Amino acid sequence: MLNFPKKTLEFIKRHLRRQQREVEKNLKEVEEDDPVKSPSLAESSEPGTDSYLADTHAKTIVLGQQLKNAKTSILVALTKIKKGTYGKCEKCGMKIEIGRLMIMPTAQYCIACSKKTLKIRN
Repeated sequence: MLNFPKKTLEFIKRHLRRQQREVEKNLKEVEEDDPVKSPSLAESSEPGTDSYLADTHAKTIVLGQQLKNAKTSILVALTKIKKGTYGKCEKCGMKIEIGRLMIMPTAQYCIACSKKTLKIRN
């Protein structure tokens, strides 16, 4: 472990578990609300319906993928807590700032490495 106070890690773990439940709930709702899976789909034959359905379905797919990515990030963070490697920057190996982890508990990089990554992308 990277010497984080036990209370802090417990707080982060509880927060991650709450996030996990919320993401799973939202993912289920998004999948259920996909208009392509609706039983009334066969009944709709008005002009423009197909393009509306395709657009809404595409948005549903994107949102679903974002939720799946969030779920994966949460699971990775929880696994790292369990293994004792939580809070270690994936790039430089230094300790991620506690304030950063409190705000963004799924952070994989320290602030310095995160800024470098953003500069490279731009």
